[in-house]
Amino acid sequence: MLESLLIALIVIAAALYAAWALTPASVRNGGVLRLVRALGGTESPGIRGRMAAALQRLAKSSGGGCSDCSAAKLHPPPGTDKRSPPN
Repeated sequence: MLESLLIALIVIAAALYAAWALTPASVRNGGVLRLVRALGGTESPGIRGRMAAALQRLAKSSGGGCSDCSAAKLHPPPGTDKRSPPN
């Protein structure tokens, strides 16, 4: 019984980590912002404020995923140069 409970907790933790790591940063940050607002912001007293601050720090960290590589940086598509066309 205890073994099954421990395995279930490990599987749930792994699923939550995978969902967090594979979610795009914009969606992840939006979700964290909604959670922080629901908790009352980082200025809330007690554990809610500390939890909100920890969530914000977690969202800002890259997590070692694709955001660290140069291929993940946004580059303008070819042909969309901002220079004015020659007259």
